Amino acid sequence: NNILHKRHSSPLYNSYRQNDSSSSHGYILEPNAGPIHPKCRLTENQIHILISKRQRCKRQRQYDDADKILAALNQCGVFLHDKRNEWRADGKNHFGRRSDYVRRGSTYGLLSEEDISAVSTMVEDRSYAKKRGEFHISDKLGDILKAKYRVKVDDKNREWSVENIVEEDENGKVVIGGDYVPSPLCKLDGPTHTMDEESKTQIAQRLAERTLYRKKRDYAMADKILDEVMAQYSVVVDDRTKEWKVVLGDDFEDDDFVKGALLSQRSAYVRGGKKTTEEHNKTSAISERDEDSTASTINEEEVIASANQNALDFDSMTVVELKEQLRQAGLPVSGKKADLILRLNQA
Repeated sequence: NNILHKRHSSPLYNSYRQNDSSSSHGYILEPNAGPIHPKCRLTENQIHILISKRQRCKRQRQYDDADKILAALNQCGVFLHDKRNEWRADGKNHFGRRSDYVRRGSTYGLLSEEDISAVSTMVEDRSYAKKRGEFHISDKLGDILKAKYRVKVDDKNREWSVENIVEEDENGKVVIGGDYVPSPLCKLDGPTHTMDEESKTQIAQRLAERTLYRKKRDYAMADKILDEVMAQYSVVVDDRTKEWKVVLGDDFEDDDFVKGALLSQRSAYVRGGKKTTEEHNKTSAISERDEDSTASTINEEEVIASANQNALDFDSMTVVELKEQLRQAGLPVSGKKADLILRLNQA
């Protein structure tokens, strides 16, 4: 094969060597897969022969043999997806999602082009180390990304972004850094990107002010700004990715960006004391009691909300962020995510 380097024949391959054709098994290469990884101990032809042998074992109900072949393929660096009828051997084992991590949000004023290139490489290296079980390497890279570049990595969505920085200068003016940006997922000829520059600047300024209010825990003002931006510009804001989008008319309910944006603001709604219909009914019943009883109930709800706030913050953090919190508190950093959260809550 002109793509691959010649590799030695493994004992597994030799034991199953047949005159199988590479097309007999019905599996295709995963669309986003790269070339076969140098550490893979099989050639492409050998891979096809073993996949065909496994399929034949399954048809003959020899499931133990089929499982042994699959386990051996995995050990050699070859992975299959039976429902999709796909295979890959490029050092990655995921199917049907982005092959590389995507940058989300703004890096303006925070990262140079050289920094962006370095971060992209480290994010991919971190992912590869995790897949290889080299967690000491992935944790070290995660710490560098966090400490040096203020980068947050979302492994589930295969995205990375820079933490927002918004402060006030000596004159009380808002200084924007890593501000909210029009979503790169929107069409370039759509209203999000074709909006006039003055409006885009106003939106960025307002959202920067909103970030300051959120940092001060003044969620009433933060929500007011959000409502004003929506009313004036038809803009929906995603706090997770630090992006915004213009959503018009009937598109609102079915728009995937809107669903993600509302989910990203869920914790803010809880912190701000916004109530569901059930909570509203409970509040109406309380209002019929005397003032002292009502005041007492409100105080209890504030205490509960404050306690829940800590849990929400920890749940939204990555493992790297949780470990950093533990290090600052002088606590052990070993264990799964649930263990780290429990340790922080008990501190």
